[in-house]
Amino acid sequence: MFSNLDLTLPPAGEYSRLVFPAIRNMPVWLYRPQQVRVQNRIIVAVHGISRDSQQQVRAYKDLADKYGCWLMAPEFGAESFPCYQQLSKGATSARADLALNQLLMLWRQTQGISNLKMHLCGYSGGAQFCHRYALLHPGLVESLVVASAGWYSFPDPSVRYPRGVGKWPVWLGQQRLHEMLKLPVLILVGDKDVARDQSLRQTKKVDLQQGLSRVERAQRWFEYIKREKMKLAHASPVGLSLLPGQSHDFEQNVQQGDMLSCISKFWQQREWSKR
Repeated sequence: MFSNLDLTLPPAGEYSRLVFPAIRNMPVWLYRPQQVRVQNRIIVAVHGISRDSQQQVRAYKDLADKYGCWLMAPEFGAESFPCYQQLSKGATSARADLALNQLLMLWRQTQGISNLKMHLCGYSGGAQFCHRYALLHPGLVESLVVASAGWYSFPDPSVRYPRGVGKWPVWLGQQRLHEMLKLPVLILVGDKDVARDQSLRQTKKVDLQQGLSRVERAQRWFEYIKREKMKLAHASPVGLSLLPGQSHDFEQNVQQGDMLSCISKFWQQREWSKR
């Protein structure tokens, strides 16, 4: 029980949608694994532009069971967070990253955890959110999974945000690029995800800098991140996995594209049991 919030957590092996009084504009789907073995790590899975958080929980719950930790899937509604992929629409709009931080703070307080970190995973628009979130709050992230993002913020100070990290918006707060680059990162994309559909950001600047498809953009971001990591001491590696035969479809990537196996192998290599 969240005794001070009057919210009931789901029983073992089940999930439910909760609305916290302090952050009513961001409901969350919460899954309790069959057995909680790791208290200070949590999987956070972020939806794409379909904003289907329950879909994320259904996909990731087996991994939560495997690794023995809670799973959260925040719901960034279109009305409250119209530009959650870029963290916020502007200086006067609600911040998706701060809403997630508030959720983590509540979880730490109610569970009595002082050193909670996320295995942060995002698909499509959620992948955009996750890697930009990590630029601001890397200390809360244990590992970063970026799957099928439409476009990226490159760690390039000569390119203006959000395509790069130059002319960083003051209202976002201090970016922590070097700390973000030290995080373990896995990039995933279907090897057939090359369609230039309506959901893909298409501008001359983005196309020239990042490429024409999600595959090409993932490859270029991977190469750039890898080069920047090599300049740093004690930086964790970055990996890129192309999902064979897969286009831009979350359910198919999960069920047919071996996406979750790639993530599981990535976590195992990063010593999940580390406290």
